[in-house]
Amino acid sequence: MIRVQNLEKTFAGAKGDVRALCGVSFEVRKGELFTLLGPSGCGKTTTLRCIAGLEQPVRGEISIDDRTMYSAAKGIFIPPEKRRIGMVFQSYAIWPHLTVFQNVAYPLAGQDRVADRVMAILERLTLAHLADRLAPNLSGGQQQRVALARALVAQPEVLLLDEPLSNLDAKLREQMRSELRSVQESFQITTVYVTHDQEEALALSDCVGLMHEGALLELGEPRDLYLQPARRMTAAFLGAANFIAATVERHRETAGEALTVTTPLGVFAARASKEWEPSLPAELFFRPEYVDVIDNDSIQEGTNYGTGTVERVTFLGNSADVLIRSGELLIKARVHPSRLPAVHKKIKFFVAPDHCTVFPANGGG
Repeated sequence: MIRVQNLEKTFAGAKGDVRALCGVSFEVRKGELFTLLGPSGCGKTTTLRCIAGLEQPVRGEISIDDRTMYSAAKGIFIPPEKRRIGMVFQSYAIWPHLTVFQNVAYPLAGQDRVADRVMAILERLTLAHLADRLAPNLSGGQQQRVALARALVAQPEVLLLDEPLSNLDAKLREQMRSELRSVQESFQITTVYVTHDQEEALALSDCVGLMHEGALLELGEPRDLYLQPARRMTAAFLGAANFIAATVERHRETAGEALTVTTPLGVFAARASKEWEPSLPAELFFRPEYVDVIDNDSIQEGTNYGTGTVERVTFLGNSADVLIRSGELLIKARVHPSRLPAVHKKIKFFVAPDHCTVFPANGGG
C-alpha cells in the first residue's frame, strides 16, 4: 500500500545542510498499522511529513497504492491535497472558534451529504452528543477523537498519526491507545504511526521500524524486536536491558549459533545475534523480566546461574524492580510483587539460555 524507497531529506543549518533522512526504505501493507519509533530528532516525523507531502525530499521515491507521490528521478511531486491522506498532528490542530461538527466537516467543504457523513463518523467515535460543543470545552481525549474523526471523514486511503497520544495523561493514554487501535482495525485503514513511546509502539503495531539519526535501524513485528532483536541498539532502546562483558569459549554453528560465554557472573549458554562475529569483543544481553530470582540455598551454581546481594527493591504495583549487586556489576531483575526479596539478602538467580543473546560489544552503538 505504501512504499518508501531510499528517502533522503536535508535541512539548511547554520553550518550548512543537515541530513535529516539517510536512505530510508520500508513498505506498509494494506490495512496494516506501521509504527516509526525512535527518540526525538531521529527523523520519524520528517518521514511522516514526506509521505503526507508536507516536506519534499531531495532523493528517493514514495508511492501509495502503486501511484507515485514523489520521485526525484522522475520529477514527480503530488501536492498534499491530492494524496488522499488523513493526518492527526501532535497538537490536534483543532480550530477553537468552531464546534465539533464544524471541525469535522471542514475537509468536506463543497461535497454532498456533509451532515450525514459527519454525524456517522461522530457516532462511530462516540462524539455525536458533543456535535455543537466548541473545541476549547472538550477534554484531551475528546479533542483527540475530534482530530481523528476529521482525519477519517473524507475516507482517506492512508492515515498518518504524529505522536497523537503524547499530550494525554498516562491513564487516558492507555485508554485511547486501545480505542485508536479498535478504530483503525474497524476502518481497515493503512496507518503510519509516529511515537517515541516504546510501550505504545509495541502495544499498537503490526510492524515497527526503529529509527536512529535519520536511518531505519531495524524493522520487525513488535514481539520479534523485543524478544529477539538483531541489533544491540534495538535491544538497548526497547525496554530495560542487562549487558555484561563476555568472552566466547565455544561456538556451535550447527546448533542455531549456540555460544558458551564466560562472564564476571559465571558461565552462560546463549544464542548469537545476527551482528555477532567471532572476531569481535562480546557482550551478553538479557532482559530483567527473564532473571529468575531464587531464594533457595540448596540449588547448586552452574551454567546460567549467578549470585549477588539485593541492593534495592522498587515496588511498581503489578511488579517490582530488583537491583542485584554481583561484584562490580549491577543486575536488573523484574519480579512479581508476591516474591519480593529482602534488601541486603544474598540470592541466586537464573537466566534461561533461550533468553540470553550475545552481541558485539557496543555494536551499533
